[in-house]
Amino acid sequence: MSPRFFGSDVQKRMERVAHDLWPLLKDDPAYGTEGRMIGIDAPSENQIDKVAALTRIQGASVNHYVPKAQEDRLAARYVADGLASDRWDQFMGGPACLDAATALLDRFTLPSGYTLHRLSRDTPAHILDGLETTAAACGVLPPMSPILFGTLRPAAYVCLEAPDGGVAACAGSVMRNHPDSRFGKTAWWGMLATREQDRGHGLSLYLGALAARHMHDRHGVIEFYTGVRSDNAVSRHVCEKLGVHDSAYACVAILDPQAFGEGGYTK
Repeated sequence: MSPRFFGSDVQKRMERVAHDLWPLLKDDPAYGTEGRMIGIDAPSENQIDKVAALTRIQGASVNHYVPKAQEDRLAARYVADGLASDRWDQFMGGPACLDAATALLDRFTLPSGYTLHRLSRDTPAHILDGLETTAAACGVLPPMSPILFGTLRPAAYVCLEAPDGGVAACAGSVMRNHPDSRFGKTAWWGMLATREQDRGHGLSLYLGALAARHMHDRHGVIEFYTGVRSDNAVSRHVCEKLGVHDSAYACVAILDPQAFGEGGYTK
């Protein structure tokens, strides 16, 4: 099956290039991917040029686990090199996240008419179409299909099919780092999105909890992280209800202005 890429033309190109680069970089613990692009987390001084090169090749890259006290200096390095930067607060959760997920799953009842899909190679095309539509409406970029299906990295992605056949909500998690990386037991977690007409039922909370528990139970993940905009009160509230809280770290995006202009590659 050919891989599927999502988003605008420039976003699809970014995912396609990352997919083609991954076989060359996957055995190096420095590199990681959540299926949108390849990046280096907490880069050392001698890795900054590599991040800049990745940015020009893919159109964008990312550094997670950047201490907030250092993010301005790091971003300035990239800007001085002719690149643009963007940022999110890095929210993180450990045992409290897993406890909150377990408690939510124990008490949650899925509304009648909704069908759970655990994304895999057997997922029907119309479900992937619906997922892209729902995610895009919420400003969220799905990762390439080999990540959604868990064939490129250990992952758990789920969505709910609504009674009308569309995708009501989605969420997921992936171990984006090499097992020998110092972040090898952590997982990126997010892609929480719900269609406007399906909001108010806690669907994204439910799916986020499912993804977190799956990653812990199946892959031994002990820590989750995600990027959240400082002004996105809704996302911050959802994360905090699942025990994922703001931390001393930031996620710094690096963008090639020729590809993305001065804007971010995703919400």
